Amino acid sequence: MYCSFTTTFYQVNLQAPFHSPFEGTINLQMSAKESISTEPPTHKGFLTIFQEESRLGAWNRRWCSVQDNKIYYWLYPEDEINQNKAPHGEIDLRNCKSEKVSVASRLECARPNTFVLVTQAASKPGDRCSIITETNNNVTQTKYLLSADSRQERKEWIDVLNQCLLIVTSWNTK
Repeated sequence: MYCSFTTTFYQVNLQAPFHSPFEGTINLQMSAKESISTEPPTHKGFLTIFQEESRLGAWNRRWCSVQDNKIYYWLYPEDEINQNKAPHGEIDLRNCKSEKVSVASRLECARPNTFVLVTQAASKPGDRCSIITETNNNVTQTKYLLSADSRQERKEWIDVLNQCLLIVTSWNTK
């Protein structure tokens, strides 16, 4: 378990009034402490992911699991349990460009319960511009559109992902 501490001290020196029975100075010291757990949260469930297929976009329902600040996804829940099956893909939250995951606007996506996650990483050979990917100046930016089955599930996913992003940015684990 990790903790982040921020301590602030305030010192106030006040002179007592002339007719006061108190003499000397009053020292006031306050401190505040903020702590977060940096155990990466875990969450599992189905998400529908917008992916490029044959230079066109398609929505694919995938079993997703948040572990170690990454979203892994498989075709079926059984594939995650089966140790021999590698994930169909992964999204590394340490490369997330934005500090918070947000609900997609209707202009970005008309599909209900969709949220947006934008990642940015150094370009690799073979990276090219596409519907979801932009490549320029040795940087590849990918915009993921992820859709939950309900408004409540969308809120749960956004909360977990934002908690992961808070941990990543607080501990600068990029």
